[in-house]
Formats: sequence, structure tokens, C-alpha cells
Amino acid sequence: MKLKTKSLINITISTALVFFLSGYFTFNYFESILKQQIIKDIENDSKKIQNFLSTIEKNQLEVIASIEDDDKILSILNLVSNYEDKTYYSDFIFNTEKESLIQYSQKFAKDGENILIEFFDKDNGLVAKKSFDKSVDESVYVIYDDGNAFIKNLKDGALTPLENSTNKCLGTNYNYINNYYTICHKKELKQDSSILGYVKISYFLNQEELEKLNLNLNHPLFLSQGHQEHEFYLKLNGNKDIYLIHNVDMSPFYDKKEELILNMVISILVLIVLFSIVSTAFINKNIIKPLFKLKNTLESVLNKKYKPIEIINDDEIGEIFKASNKIFEKLWYNYSNLQSYEKSIDTSNLVTKFDTNGYITYANEFFCDITGYEKKDLIGKTHEIIRHYDMPDEFFEELWKTIKQGIIWRNIIKNRTKNNGYYWADTVISPIVDINRVITGYIAVSRDITDFVHKNEELEYRANYDLLTSQYSRNKLLEDIEKFASPILIVINIDRFLQINELYGHKFGDEVLKKFSQFLKSECIKEFKNFNLYRYGGDEFAILLENYNQDSLLSSVRNILRDLENKIIVIEDKEINLNLSCGICVEKTDILLSAEMALQICKKNRVDLVVYDENISPHKEYQNNILWSKKIKEAIEEDRVIVFFQAIVNNENLKYEKYEVLIRIKDRDENIISPFLFLDIAKKTKQYLKLTKIVIDKSFEMFKDKEVEFSINLTNEDISNKEINDYIFKKFDEYPNIAKKLVIELVESESIVDYEIAIEFIKRVKSKGCKIAIDDFGSGYSNFEYLIKLEADYIKIDGSLIKNIVTQKESFAVVSTIVNFAKQMEIKTIAEFVENEDIYKIIKNIGVDFSQGYYFTPPKKELD
Repeated sequence: MKLKTKSLINITISTALVFFLSGYFTFNYFESILKQQIIKDIENDSKKIQNFLSTIEKNQLEVIASIEDDDKILSILNLVSNYEDKTYYSDFIFNTEKESLIQYSQKFAKDGENILIEFFDKDNGLVAKKSFDKSVDESVYVIYDDGNAFIKNLKDGALTPLENSTNKCLGTNYNYINNYYTICHKKELKQDSSILGYVKISYFLNQEELEKLNLNLNHPLFLSQGHQEHEFYLKLNGNKDIYLIHNVDMSPFYDKKEELILNMVISILVLIVLFSIVSTAFINKNIIKPLFKLKNTLESVLNKKYKPIEIINDDEIGEIFKASNKIFEKLWYNYSNLQSYEKSIDTSNLVTKFDTNGYITYANEFFCDITGYEKKDLIGKTHEIIRHYDMPDEFFEELWKTIKQGIIWRNIIKNRTKNNGYYWADTVISPIVDINRVITGYIAVSRDITDFVHKNEELEYRANYDLLTSQYSRNKLLEDIEKFASPILIVINIDRFLQINELYGHKFGDEVLKKFSQFLKSECIKEFKNFNLYRYGGDEFAILLENYNQDSLLSSVRNILRDLENKIIVIEDKEINLNLSCGICVEKTDILLSAEMALQICKKNRVDLVVYDENISPHKEYQNNILWSKKIKEAIEEDRVIVFFQAIVNNENLKYEKYEVLIRIKDRDENIISPFLFLDIAKKTKQYLKLTKIVIDKSFEMFKDKEVEFSINLTNEDISNKEINDYIFKKFDEYPNIAKKLVIELVESESIVDYEIAIEFIKRVKSKGCKIAIDDFGSGYSNFEYLIKLEADYIKIDGSLIKNIVTQKESFAVVSTIVNFAKQMEIKTIAEFVENEDIYKIIKNIGVDFSQGYYFTPPKKELD
């Protein structure tokens, strides 16, 4: 069906529906308006009725108040209440007074009032009553004959027995009697606190009163004891259900309802025809023709031959089409760029796409080249085809859990090739969503980082093995001690080894260490079933055991020492005999320190070996710790904890672009104390966090108005501490612009255990604008993997590598690897310990971005 036909049908149906509904709702609206007006009239009538009844009650209370103050009435009631003898009744006295009372009460009634005034004696017995209703002329009083009460009519003198002469009710009462609604007020009359009698005033709302009231109302009223059949009513006060019913007549409106409906239908049909003709012509010119122009443009986009929309009307649709042309042009531009970007990614990265069940739907040529598979081998398969056996199930469970939530996932994966080789990939997997944000598949983009991983493995080897002797390194010893539940540490030192270096040279000394390490390992194999051997220092070696029988330990160690001292080391026709010292510790707590202490005592006392126990621990060390703890505490209290600043220089332009903030203590003699002497003790004595806060405070204050970056050092302990976390972000609030200048240097980053906490902290500070630097990279167990995890902006290359880069090929190779990796990851590098021009030239030539060291400037109190 053509759009024109559809439009005509839809317009006709829509118009008819609109007009009919409009008519229906209009009619109902008028009916609703009428009802609302009636309700409003009823509300006004109800207010008038309530005001009328309130006025009646007010008048009754005013009459009672007047009677209370009337001496004549009070004197008559006093006479009747206190002196009337009902048995020997005196007609002459009391009848006269009661008739006088009736006549006198006339003064308290207003013209036209429909009320009844009744007087009672102090025992609530009726004395007299006077009605002011014209239709009921009742003026009576009570007389007695031999104690029997009679009502005497003042008009004709007729006597009627009084059945109940007492009424003890007081206050206000409402009732419905003989089709009358009554409002009664009764009150006691007193004189000098003595009750003389009672007065009761009653108002009667009857049909005659209602007719007078109806003259001022919108809708007439009538009294009823029920309201179930009536929509509009007003409930009156009283114990009984008494209602004033509003008589509302809507019959004239409903009589004309059919005539109105017929006229409305005819008018609506005429309007439908006219509106359909006009609307069709208008839609054809202003909507259908422009839509065909839009259709032509959309087809051109689909055919990848974009043509702008032809504008035929200078109206809102024309403006929309103009804006659409701009959007299409931008989309076409972005589409062209996206194609170029896709080609670039396809050329330099491994790309696959897979559906929500994991089945591969696309693989690029580069992916096929690296894996060795053809596309036909991959399409329809899952990534299990390239999964390496080393990758655990938990790794892929976490991957799927992440991407199914629509979150981008990134990590390093070891994959298998077709020929059972492997490659490492830095992989990012992103969800592909449709227009409703529903995930329809995923795209994986990977970079082959196998070379970097191999270099990282080389770094790990350098960290864990001594390059000279090929034995484990000191760093490996530190790690292994933590793994052992009951370690035993043996430290062996070559006595006076410095003399060998001085006499024969360092190269000769290195050969001696190699030979000695081989002999030591051979001797250990003889004596111990399980052991690890480490080069602990320059001329020191360590043996780590676990759960070894301590009774035979000393014997085994002495055998090793004896055999080693008896061996002759031959190098370049020179024979060398070595003398050895040995320290042993069998307790895990401070095992390294304790073994070193035992070794020092061994050398001092010139014995072959010493086993550590508490009795040989130097008391001065403890005294020193106590002394420094006190010094730190006093420095904090007296504001003698200060900060120094060392410039970080841009290697290209030699400008001082950044500063590292360094902590110092100033003693009372103005001497500056290095953190080397107090930081470890501060950690042991729980004063370290206070020092961290001071560095934060003073550095933020210094750089708040400086347009330069500055860095502060935070340890793993700092970033894991909630108090320090909260303190940093509190300071961010106090210094709104400081975060963008701040670089946080993570020291001891290789000791991070819980990466989730560290990564969460890094995300939070980066969201404020901070940058992250990894300090001392290249020392210990430094690896490239955690650089990716920690999203580092800077790598500070460890000073031990930089200061030896001129003389050691190994240091040069390690630094070059770090710099190349950093450039690939777009991470800036900073060289520490740049002490002279030779070091500066080398690190600049291999591409280090920044330098820090005494060649440029030492740490200072003020900024350069």
C-alpha cells in the first residue's frame, strides 16, 4: 500500500477518532462542569445552613445569658423553688407568679423566632413554658392539687395531668421529634451560688422554617432520617441520623442530551471530510515528498556513494534535513576514518571477533600468521584452539565474568600456536553492542609482546640469580625466608677477601668467588639433603635449610668449613687458601639480622662459627632504637620534620620541570638528619603515618600556587592504610588544584600483595588528575607485568643500575630494555643517581626522558 493511501486512511481514522473522542469528552466535560457547579452550590448552601443554625444557637445562648441576669425571673424561681408546697398549694400566690413569669418571658423572644422557653424549679420540676411558634400558641404553667401536678393553659384555663414534670438534662441537646429538628439549651440559674432553678430554650426546625430558609438557597431542602437514595445531603448534629436533603433536579439537561448528541455527530462528520482533504494535501507536499528525498540519501549511504538530502521546503523539516546533512557528512567522515583505523589495527595487531557463545566469527591475517592457523580452521571454533596449557581455568572464568557485564577486559595471555609453540599477547576484549546496548558479540585486539616477556624473564633471572656465581641472589633469599615455616640460616664470609682484590685485581677475585661457590655447593650436597645456596653479599654466602635436625647441624657446618679451608683454589697458576667465618640463626624472627649479628661476633672473637641467641644481642642497638624513637617524637611535636626538594630535569631542554619531595629531620642544633637514620625506626615505633601526613601537608602547601609537578613517596603500607587514603582525599578537597600537579611514587612496589587494593587506590587518585610513578624499577623483583596493572605514567630506574651504567654491560642492557618497553607502553622514564656527565650522556642517548641526581642539583630546602 502506497504511503499516500496509508496517510489518507490513517488521517481519516485518526480524525474521526479524535473528533468523536473530543465530542464524547466535551459532552462529559459539560456534564462534569454542571455537576461541579451543583457541588459548589451545595457547598455554599451547606455553609448558609450551618451559619443559620450557628446563629440560632448563638441567639439561644444570648437569651439564657439575659435570663441569668434578670432579677425578676430569679425572684419568681426562688419563690417557687423554696416556698411552694405541692400538697397545700396556694393558687393565689403561685399561679399569679407563674402567669407573671410567662408574660414576662415575652421580652426574650424576637419576632418570627420559632422557639420554646421552659422554666424548672431547683428539683428540675417544670414550672412554666412559653412557645413563640405562631402555629402553636402554647403558654402553660404547672399547678398542684393534693400533690398531683396539672398543666394549666393560660389562654383557656384548661387543666391537663402532667405525666413527667422533671427534666434533669443540662447543656446542649439535639433531637428529631414529630418531624421537627430541635436544638435545646438548658442551664441552671443561680443566686449567690445557690441553685434557684433551670431555664431551657428549644428551637424547632420544621417545614415552615425550611421554606423560609429555602428562599436564600440554590437548591431546596427537606428533613429526613436517611440519605441512601439521595446524592447531596447534610448531616445534622444529634444522636439520631438526621439529614437535610438537597433536592437537585437535572432533568432539563438530560432531556436535551439526545438532541445535542445528534447535532454533534453531524458536525463531526462534516469536519472529518474537510480535515481529511486538507490534511492529505498538506502531508503530501510537506512530508511525503521530503521523505522521498531522505530515502534517496539513505540509499546513497547504503551504496557507499553519499548524496546530501535535497531541501525542497524552507520549514522545520527543511531545517531538520539541513542538520541531518551535517550529521551525515560527519558520520561519513568518521566512517572513512574508522575504516582507516580498522585497517591500521588489522595491520599491526592480532584481531578476532567472536559471538556471545565464544565462537570465532572473524580473524585477521596477522592473527593467522602468528598462530599458524588458516581462517577456515578458526571460524566457528572457540579460542580453546589456541589456549595454552599453562593458563588456568580461573583466568578465563574471570575474563568471561567481566565481558558479560559489558566491561572492557585487559590482561596478558599466553597462547598456543598450531605447531605447539607459544606467544604472549597483551589483549583487550571489548563488547560489541547493538542499538539497544545488548551485547551481540566481542572483539579481541592483541599485541604480540613475546619479546618483552622474554626480556622480563631475563630481568627476573637477574633479580633472583647472582650473575657471577650463578647461585641464588640476596633478593631470592628474602623471598624464600618468608616461604619457610621453620628456616635455619647459615651465613659464611670469606675473611680478608678485600686483600685478594687489592693484591690480584677484581677479575681474579671474581674467579675466586666462582670457584668457592662451586666448592661450597659440593660440600653442602655432602652434608644436607635439601638446601638452597645464595650469594648473600660481595664475599658472603648463605645456606637456607628447613626443619633440619639441630643436634647434627653444628657438626655438618664444621665439616663444611673445615673442608673448604683445606681446599686449595688454583687460578692462573696461583694457589689460594681461604679462611672463613660463619654465623647461624635457627629462629625465623629477624633471622637475617640475627645471622649477621652472629657472624660479626664470630669475626670479632676469631672463632669458626657462632650460633645466635638473645644473650649475644648488643644492648646498644636497642638503646639506639629507643633514643631515635624519642627524637622522632620530639621532632614531630616541635615541627622539626621538614621537606627538601630535588629537581627532575628534562633531558631534552635541561629545564627543571618536576621536583621530588624528600623528608628530613632538623635537630635542635640545626643539623639536617637523613631519613636513612630514622625511617625504619619510625615504622617500628608506629610514627611513620604521622611523618607521611606531614610530608603531604608541607608539599601541598608549597606547590599550591606553583605551576610545576611534584612527587611524594608512598609505600604499599601507605596505600593500603584507610587513614592515609582518607587524609589524601581530604587534602584534595582543601587544595582543589593540587591533584593535577601531584605524582605519587610507589616505593617497594614489588612487595604489593593485594593488587586489587593498589589498583583501586590508583584509579581513585587518577580520577582526581594524579599521575603514578614506579620507584626503584630494576631493583629486586621488578617486572613489566605489574607496570601494566598499576597503569604507571613514569618509571624511575633504580640508582644501582644508573650509577654502574658506564662500567657494567649488564646494567646498560637492563636499562635499555626498560626504556624500550616504556616507549612501547608510552610511559616516561626517569633516571635516578645521575652523578656525572658520563652517566648523563649515556642515559640521554638511550632515550631516558628525565634525570635526577647531584650532577644537576642536590636536594635543597627551597625550589631552584
